[in-house]
Amino acid sequence: MEARYQRCRQARYERYRAVIELSHQGSTQLAIAERVGVEAGTVARWQNAGGLPERRIRRDRRRDQARFVQDRDGGLRPALARTHFSSARMAALLLTPPGDLSESRRSYRDRFLWFCPQAYQVRKLALQFRAMLKRRRSVRWGEWIGTVMRSGLPLMAQFGRTLRRDLRAVELAMTAPWSKGPWEGQINRLKMGKRQRYRRAGFELRKARVLPLSA
Repeated sequence: MEARYQRCRQARYERYRAVIELSHQGSTQLAIAERVGVEAGTVARWQNAGGLPERRIRRDRRRDQARFVQDRDGGLRPALARTHFSSARMAALLLTPPGDLSESRRSYRDRFLWFCPQAYQVRKLALQFRAMLKRRRSVRWGEWIGTVMRSGLPLMAQFGRTLRRDLRAVELAMTAPWSKGPWEGQINRLKMGKRQRYRRAGFELRKARVLPLSA
């Protein structure tokens, strides 16, 4: 098992080195991903990692279940002592106002912030971003992007660089009264109808279901 892990890690390290070398040569992320054989998102993470990110060890559910039973038989309360949240749920906890959280979830969030001090800064920047979107104001938009770029958080800085590429379009998306929601809704309706009638109806029936009746 250990030998197999080392072989996989070595192959992954070689791909990582290839990504870094191509990045130094000025290749784009899409070109690097196609040449090395990885996803473009992986290229972006490796470029900002500063080293090969080690893969996390998967949790052993049978081991956790055995510990759960052991703690329960020992008179402990494992349901409270062993509460785990996914990254998506943890992000939701960080962005939820304290008054909307239960005591246990607020305690779990506070412990996470104590364990990861950088989360304070991430939470502050994320709340500022959400406030600007909610209030539809772009007055401090450039200042926020500059703060993100200087934050020392690689993924947040990458997000700021991406927004700065087309800053005018982002400002219009925040402040303009128009929305492409109805357009996206019609596209979703067409795709759903196509899936429902796949191999059941021809073009004429699909056309009749989509286009309005002539007067």
